[in-house]
Formats: sequence, structure tokens, C-alpha cells
Amino acid sequence: MQENMNLERQWLEQLAVGEESAFRQLFDRYHPFIYSFALRMTASDTIAKDVVQDVLIKIWINRQSLHTIDNLPAYINRMTRNQVLNGMKRRAHEESIIRELYPFREDHNHTEEAALGKELEQLLHKAIGQLPAQQQRVYRMSRLEGLKHDDIAYQLNISRETVKKHMMAALRSVKQYLEDNGNTIGLLAICLLEVRR
Repeated sequence: MQENMNLERQWLEQLAVGEESAFRQLFDRYHPFIYSFALRMTASDTIAKDVVQDVLIKIWINRQSLHTIDNLPAYINRMTRNQVLNGMKRRAHEESIIRELYPFREDHNHTEEAALGKELEQLLHKAIGQLPAQQQRVYRMSRLEGLKHDDIAYQLNISRETVKKHMMAALRSVKQYLEDNGNTIGLLAICLLEVRR
């Protein structure tokens, strides 16, 4: 037990200075745990894999401050749980967009609704995917994870004003992408973006 704690402390210190081999060792040890924990919470292989990726990316991004962690397994457990909850919030947000665009009707066609919902989801993901990396991060943290601008600024180590500028530019780009794709789904998504500003 003490040996594991010393090994993990060593990894965290090496990570803080950018040692990729320490990250690889941490990855090898915790990847199965993160995946199985996320899979139990979500019952989705795809979401569990996304959670693993998100947790490990956050560990790498925050590596310089990790050497202060006393209990790495508990830290990773909490981070994994938070990522799963954020993913569930993101999914609920996407589903609420679809419900707003396509309110439930007794006479509606489930197949058509599912196809339109999937089309909207794909179109939004493509629009977000074409953003520059920093705008994409800010947009996802704000719109999909539900973080406030102050929280985003803190996590990305940028000013609140920079976050605001990235969001404005991202919204313009997403709106333009949706307009350029000129179908009904794109126009509905634009209307929804306007409402949610």
C-alpha cells in the first residue's frame, strides 16, 4: 500500500515536469478503473470511452498542479464521477434541444423524429468540430458542460474577457456553419442558438 502511494507520488512529480512515461504508467494503471466505473454509471461503452479520454486529458492538462494530491485513486474516482455527470448533463442538454425543436405529439412519427434528432445532433457536432481548438474548448465547457465563464477562465488559465470573446466568435462560426448548410435542421438549430444566448 505504502509502496503504491510512493510510486504514485513519484508519477505525479514526474508528470508535473512533463514526463510522458509517468503519464503512460498512470494511464496503464487507471484506464481500466476509469472505464469500468464510467461503464457502470452510464451503461454505454461509447460514453465510458469518452469519459476515459476526458479524464486522462484533464490529468495531462492539469499535470503541473497534481503533485499536491495526497490520494490519487480518490482524486481519479471523483474526477471520473464528475466527468460522467457532466456527460449526462450534456446528453440531457442535447435531448432538451431536440425536444424543443420537436415537441411530443400523439400523432408524431417516432422514426422520423429519431432521424431528425440524429441529423440535428450530427450537424451541431460538425459545426462545433470546425471551430479552432480554443474556441471549441470554451464552447463545449460553456454550452455542453454548463460551466460559467469564470470557471472556464480559471480552468483554462485565461481571462474572463477572453472566454467571452471566444464564445462570441464560436457562436458566430457555429451560426454561419448552420446557415451555410441551409436545410431546415440548420435553420432550426440557428433559432435555438439565438434563444439560448
